[in-house]
Parts: sequence; C-alpha cells; structure tokens
Amino acid sequence: MRVLIGSYPWAFDCPGGGERQLCAYYEHLRALGVSVNLFDQWKPEFREHDVFHFFSVMPGSFQLCEHAKKQGLRLVISPNLWVTEETKYWYPHDEIKRLLAIADRVVVNSKLEAESLARVYELPLERFSVVYNGVEDMFLGTADGRDFKSRYGLENQRYLLNVANIESRKNQLRLIDAIKSFPDMKLVVVGLARDEVYRDKCFELAGDQLLFVGELPYGSPLLRSAYAGCEAFVMPSTLETPSIAALEAAATGAKIVITSVGSTVEYFADQAEYVSPDSTQSISEAIERTLQSTGSSELKNRIERNFTWRTIANDLREVYRNELDIAGRADAS
Repeated sequence: MRVLIGSYPWAFDCPGGGERQLCAYYEHLRALGVSVNLFDQWKPEFREHDVFHFFSVMPGSFQLCEHAKKQGLRLVISPNLWVTEETKYWYPHDEIKRLLAIADRVVVNSKLEAESLARVYELPLERFSVVYNGVEDMFLGTADGRDFKSRYGLENQRYLLNVANIESRKNQLRLIDAIKSFPDMKLVVVGLARDEVYRDKCFELAGDQLLFVGELPYGSPLLRSAYAGCEAFVMPSTLETPSIAALEAAATGAKIVITSVGSTVEYFADQAEYVSPDSTQSISEAIERTLQSTGSSELKNRIERNFTWRTIANDLREVYRNELDIAGRADAS
C-alpha cells in the first residue's frame, strides 16, 4: 500500500486544523508501517503510488485530482467542510460537487458531516467513510498551568482561552463582545491572523482585555500549559468539525464552550456548553454556566477512549485497504 498525500499549494501558509489533521495522518500512518509520501509538484511520482489522498475542496483542485485518477490511483478526498442547504452557495457549489463526484472515497470527520455532504451534493452515503479527528498522546498527560501564566504575567489573572487563527469564521469579535460581561477576565488568543482587518477590529474592541500571544509551537509544553491554566476553552465559531484545538483542550482537562454548528456534539456529547455563534448573549451565558460549574474528568476520559490519532490512524488504513480491495476486484473483472 503506497499512499500519496496532497493539498492545495498555499495550505501551509497559515495552517489550521485541516493541516494538523494532514500531518497527524502522515505521521501515524508511517508509524503503522504504511508507505506514505507528501505530494511534490516537482517530483509527483503518481505511478509509484496506489492512493492519492487529497485534503480540501479548494477551488482549482479538480484538475489535479482528476489527473491522479487517470494515472490509476484511487482518489480519496477529505473535504473538511460543513455545509447545509442554507449555506451551500457560500462556497463554489458546482465546483465542489464536481470534485466530490470523482472521488472513490470521501473521508469525513463525523457521521453528521457525511449526511450533510451527501444530501447537499447528491452523493450516495455509501461513498463516505467516517474517520474522526483526534489528539496526540502528549495532551493526555498532566500539564502545569503555572508555566504559561508566569511567561505572560498572568499569575493573578483568570483567563479564557481561544486557540485559533483570527478570522471571521472563528468569531473572535463576537466572543470579545461576550466577555465584556466578565470585566475581570482576560481573553487569551493563540494563533495567527488570517484576516488583518478583522484582527484590528478585535484589538480595538477588546482593549486591555485581550492578550494575543501569536502562534505557539504545536504540542509544546507552553501550549499545553495554556490549556491547563485556562478557566475555560471557548470556540464560538460559525462552524466546527469539531475543532482539533478544542479536543486538545478537553484532553488536557479544560472545560469547553463551543459552537453548536457543525459536528461538535458528536465529539463532546453532553460534556460541553454549546453556543449559537450569532448570539452574544448565548456565548456569554454559556461562559457563565461554565465558570460556575465544577467540571469533571468525563470529557477527558471520553477523548482518551475515542479520539487519539494513534488509534484513528488504524481506521484510515482500513479505508485505504478497502479501496485497494475494490480496485483489485474491478481489475480482476
């Protein structure tokens, strides 16, 4: 089994959850002994692989994926997309539909995502396979929240944490509006700024209540300390499938406030507070309930049982094996 992994050319210019997923698959499949390579346009080597796994449905991807199929590879696509009948024209609908139509297998992060994409793009549900998102084992251990607080002068300061690139989809502007109800609380944002105009609006509205620390190295002790030291991890995005950062925060033991839009409930069940992303009141009330709650280890245990990359990689390997079995039967006939 030889797998070639690809994405659109600028995906890693400002990486997010989709890119973290790609890297996790790459690392853990290799640990299982699967031959996996990253697509290099200067040395594509299509014919030396059996499967082309493409991440995203970004416009312009069709021709590359079609070419891979013409070289005899099984085409697997991870769209990382939450879309409904109401929102389908927010995206290049016809182009996405055309791309997914040529996929031999569509790998999604939840049953809810499979059902939604099948309905919107008129695809048979049988073409979808669910491979959940996960966390690295390092997040399951014990972290000391004092390290992050000491680094950023927060020793005597309670804070809410948001680990995300700053952009309208992550909804930090409304989150900042919501935390005005908690004047003694800081909002700490860890990430890059995908939209500088939006970032500036966030800074202007938040004033001293916002601490933007930029990007922290993935999996670093400082990032894990940030998760461990927060009063709650808050992700009121316009949609999530389901937010890898939220999974990591939960694995570290943080209480979770998260959007209700997307596949979040399939991961966090009744162990999180859910918000309507277009309602400041909904966000502030969920934060208030979370701050008043005692918390428990149930969500952390749920993540450890069901959502680690180490075990999830086995599920993806089975998807590839099944595709190669199908291809073998087709060739034999």
